[in-house]
Amino acid sequence: MLNPPLALLSDDLLVSIVEYVAKLPSKDEDLYNLSLADRAFTRSCQKYIFRRLEFSNKGDISEKVKKVKKILNDNPSFANQVRVVGFLLSPNLRAWRFNDPTFISILQLLAKSPMPPHELHFTGNIFLSIKDPMIVVQQLAQSLFSQTLTILRLTDCRRIPLPLFLICPRLIEVFLDGVTAVSHPNYEEYLNDLCSGREASPLEVLDYRKSHSLVEQMITPPPRFNTPVVLWSNLRILALSPHEKEEVACLQPILDAACTTLEELYLTRTDKGGCRCTVC
Repeated sequence: MLNPPLALLSDDLLVSIVEYVAKLPSKDEDLYNLSLADRAFTRSCQKYIFRRLEFSNKGDISEKVKKVKKILNDNPSFANQVRVVGFLLSPNLRAWRFNDPTFISILQLLAKSPMPPHELHFTGNIFLSIKDPMIVVQQLAQSLFSQTLTILRLTDCRRIPLPLFLICPRLIEVFLDGVTAVSHPNYEEYLNDLCSGREASPLEVLDYRKSHSLVEQMITPPPRFNTPVVLWSNLRILALSPHEKEEVACLQPILDAACTTLEELYLTRTDKGGCRCTVC
């Protein structure tokens, strides 16, 4: 139990304390310590502690996946807090397979949540580390993300398959930084049901940097795709770097397609997290 003067604080104020800690640079460690300080903080802290479920190949990733599975099995309610799933993977990764049965079972647990994860992050070359990048797309198409994903962030990723955007019909926000498309622009070897006959994503936000090869394919998909990959006519917010001519070359086609809906255009500095200036 809380001791005075904390015991005199209202529940709203206790929640505000947790929200403040969650914004600190050291939030992960601080939230964990605060959750142990008193049970009154535990529930509010868990909301942030388990909001992001992250997998990286620092150490034995297979063991980490098993550990996460055990935590969720022992505490099923934790799965209800997860909103973001992230992968931080280096180019030398070989052991990890996206069709790992333990990982798939974790996705199945998350799918049972009243509010399943809706945001997916890829940092590093998961698509480069496997022989066929479509394996990832196929597994995502069969997972909860095909119905829940609304935000996709790709950072320093290579060989991104264009069908990644088609399998998530609710996708509305895409952030690309240092991303390249697959090197097979005709997609002749890709499955029909992943390249056509799907509803295009109603994209509302696009923020891209050093990712022109993928954006170009998003604007003009190869003939293999008989429908648009994204609906540019829904776009409201667009951000890109004016210092990279390849990125600027993609600007006019997007403006033409989104001329009736675009509300904000941001030109950003070339450094990550740079300042923005509103153009329109």
